[in-house]
Amino acid sequence: EMDYLKPYVNFLKKNLDLKKSLKVVFDCSNGTAGLVVRQLKIKNFKIINAKPDGRFPAHGPNPMAEGAMDDLAKAVLKQKADLGAVFDSDGDRAFFIDNLGRPIRSDVAALFIAQGIRGAVVLDLLAGYPVQELLKDRKIFECRVGSYFMKKITKEKKVKFGAENSGHFYFPVEGTVFDSGILAA
Repeated sequence: EMDYLKPYVNFLKKNLDLKKSLKVVFDCSNGTAGLVVRQLKIKNFKIINAKPDGRFPAHGPNPMAEGAMDDLAKAVLKQKADLGAVFDSDGDRAFFIDNLGRPIRSDVAALFIAQGIRGAVVLDLLAGYPVQELLKDRKIFECRVGSYFMKKITKEKKVKFGAENSGHFYFPVEGTVFDSGILAA
């Protein structure tokens, strides 16, 4: 029996480069992300809906569903957190809430992440014009929606970051392109 959790947590710890200490609330949607986030031991964080439960009692597995970010917004306000992140049930998508409990659009989150990464970026065709305009100082590769297409272009063009409006964020590491909301958070 292989324990995949420990190697993945170690990989994330190795590749997470936290420049500033932020107070963050994580909502794991009663999915597998809770198992991972708990072991990261990030300072100044609170975790909600961390226990995996296939019935998804908190708000369902899809953070894009109506009302799915309500618990997170309340927790961010209550904790006076700087940021909130909600993951889908398998942890490969992330959506964010600002310090006032307001959702941050995925293309805007991609812009914030891209500002911390040098070089070209890959964005899906749904990325808004303002985001592309704000990143006009670098090469932007537009891509069809879908993990296959994003990973292919990210690898072919040797891009260090890609994003889709669906909350998928792509990071090439050691020859592989990871689709991980947890890395984005």
